[in-house]
Amino acid sequence: MYGVVHGGVNDELRKLSAEYLGSLPFDGYAIGGSLGKNSEELFQMLNKVVPLLPRGKPNHVLGIGDELSIRACVPLGIDTFDSTFPTRSARHGSLLTKTRGRINVRNSKFKTLFEPPCYECVCSLCRNHSVAYLHHLDKAREPNAWTLATEHNLHYMGTMMRELREAIARNEV
Repeated sequence: MYGVVHGGVNDELRKLSAEYLGSLPFDGYAIGGSLGKNSEELFQMLNKVVPLLPRGKPNHVLGIGDELSIRACVPLGIDTFDSTFPTRSARHGSLLTKTRGRINVRNSKFKTLFEPPCYECVCSLCRNHSVAYLHHLDKAREPNAWTLATEHNLHYMGTMMRELREAIARNEV
């Protein structure tokens, strides 16, 4: 069971919440509520709150799941995340890729790109289908388009998290 640290962007309320919850025997701690207007406020708040939480227990940030935020939060002591970002992005035609960056297959320039979305990815979309095929499925409003895109984005995020864990194990993060 996790205790959820609240307090919005108010440093004193966050401190009181973290200190009180940290005195209780939770399995881990989540940081929720208003996380700031932008990423900078989020990171500033985490820099202040995480050191107040008990060491050796997992820390979770509620509702954060984009790649840039995750890469910035892990070095601050955040272990886990939850978000609709990869699945919602997929439903809107957006793929997260290593070789092309973030692409939106709804863009007409992709209707003739008969290459995999990402050459470095081994998900079923990238192994078996082209960007043009996914573009076609999306334009035809075929639900399989969003299933394939969702699977791909979840694979991408899972791979990113594995790489972060490996970097932590090597003391690089």
